[in-house]
Amino acid sequence: MPYSIRRVLLGIPLLLTAAPASAQIAPGGMGGPTQPAGQDDKKEGVAEAAPKTPGLLPTTPALPAPKSRRKRWKLVEIDGYFRMRTDWFKNFHQGFVDNPTVGGAPFPRALDCTSQVAGAGCDDALSSTNMRLRLEPTINLDETTSIHIQADVLDNLVLGSTPVNEAYNGLYSNATGSTNLPPLGAFGNVQDPPTAGVNSDRDSIRIKRVWAEVALPLGILKAGRQPNHWGMGVLHHGGGHDPISGTYDYDADYGDNVDRVSFSAIIPGTALRAMVASDWGATRLVSNQTPANRGREQHPWDLDDGDDSNAWTLVLSRMDSPTEFKEKADRGDVALNYGVYFEYKTQDWDLDLSGYQLGTEFDSATNYKARDFKTYSPSLWGKLGVGKILLEAELVAQLGKVGRLDEYDFTSPANIRKFGGSTRLTYRGLEGKLRMGLEGGFATGDQFDNLIPGNIHIAFANVLGDQSDTKLTQFMFNREYKVDMILWRHLIGAVTNAGFAKPFIGYDLTKSIAFRVSNVTSFALKPVATPGNSRMYGTEFDSEIYYQAGGLYLGFSYGVLFPFAALNHPGPDSAGNSFGFADDDLVGANIGGAATSHTIQSRLVLSF
Repeated sequence: MPYSIRRVLLGIPLLLTAAPASAQIAPGGMGGPTQPAGQDDKKEGVAEAAPKTPGLLPTTPALPAPKSRRKRWKLVEIDGYFRMRTDWFKNFHQGFVDNPTVGGAPFPRALDCTSQVAGAGCDDALSSTNMRLRLEPTINLDETTSIHIQADVLDNLVLGSTPVNEAYNGLYSNATGSTNLPPLGAFGNVQDPPTAGVNSDRDSIRIKRVWAEVALPLGILKAGRQPNHWGMGVLHHGGGHDPISGTYDYDADYGDNVDRVSFSAIIPGTALRAMVASDWGATRLVSNQTPANRGREQHPWDLDDGDDSNAWTLVLSRMDSPTEFKEKADRGDVALNYGVYFEYKTQDWDLDLSGYQLGTEFDSATNYKARDFKTYSPSLWGKLGVGKILLEAELVAQLGKVGRLDEYDFTSPANIRKFGGSTRLTYRGLEGKLRMGLEGGFATGDQFDNLIPGNIHIAFANVLGDQSDTKLTQFMFNREYKVDMILWRHLIGAVTNAGFAKPFIGYDLTKSIAFRVSNVTSFALKPVATPGNSRMYGTEFDSEIYYQAGGLYLGFSYGVLFPFAALNHPGPDSAGNSFGFADDDLVGANIGGAATSHTIQSRLVLSF
């Protein structure tokens, strides 16, 4: 029976047997500005009132309101923010050469470093400013039905990056007689809108999410492309609104979107909420990505069911609204929330997309591959608050197998055994003005270097290794789980093959001005997979002072990373074995110790 039909048939008994519900389960550094749950708690960013109705999470559509309150209902509500960020990156390449032939570097160098023009030099610092307008309108069809949209306008646009009449698609030529000479940058002072494939990798407006929520008599139904957030965000992070803590991360860059149909309800006779969801992980090629759509452009379809990656998700939790949780803890009562997020994912067949280009014919005769993939991913989460103490933790496992990897020359299945987790202990004192604590986490690693050993970013991770080791153990934190300002956020991209410890402290100087300081010391769980084949990555100190009032947030931060031996580029050992790094007279020297990295950043946010 096709998977899509099973979704419908299994959903029928669910709707018939679900209990009445008034709430929905959440489906899922410095960190920059975040917005706390209540107006009385403005310690980490611009404040926003959390839902007042007991038992409702922030994104839950309310059940029909009493007649006396229905006059407050609005057809359209628009939330969002305007953000402008400046970044100054110094020595992010750590003194190494970003050329794969000599082993690469953790971050690109300035373009003048490879120029052969006399006097070009090599700047070790990069600076830029980017902006974003995020719009999150809600269309309320009635008191129980709503449609939600997330759209980004000029999404992380670097200021000055799209001068008028400039295209970066190979049209220019400075050959003798050319009538399409490349423009001179010094003459540009007017900007064009960004256009994908012409002057940018993205268009001016990006619609990232659209989903509907319906409060039925039996529970809450959600359908569409929607945010996925769970727990502390180790596995899934929405990259904006956190329905569990009631905060909003205004410094987010990514965020998980999931194509999902879900139904949630309270389990009768308990305080537990349950959610079951059917997820479309990846359908692979569809008709409007190939010539198959000709004449049927407005009704695309999945070209094959067998190559789909599908998932079922089940969530069980005991969860208060952020306001309820805070009020319990402030009274001295024990506030305890907990839950488990479980995902079962399968894929029987797959497509080898090597060399495939959008809009061309796909060669299924040779590139339709057996996969036999299954994973079981549980995430356990808990949060305990008593008085001035808050303790939160999340533990994740990804277990399963990839049965067939024929195109990678694997002769046996690859077993998946990945683990990660994080915990944070926070103490609040001096009437809430002081916040201090300790955060720690770990993510298992594998024994393999990145595809370019000096480029330590997860985008270059060797996730399959080779046929000599068929156990895949490299876990990666969600990219939106922010630990620091340099190492994990920019050089590596996410916590992986590591453990870290992060003491932190923050203090409110006035009602509107506060500061925070943290130290992050990181070490490798599999030293052999680091560039320097050593245990310690380094230690980083980050600080920020910020002003907040109403919908305004203005912050300035500084970070410095002192690298240790794991980030070095060693030369050949005494036996002549190379670690993948070399010195080259033309390209440059790429063997030696890693240099200290610095960053200065500012953030301006106007939320509404």
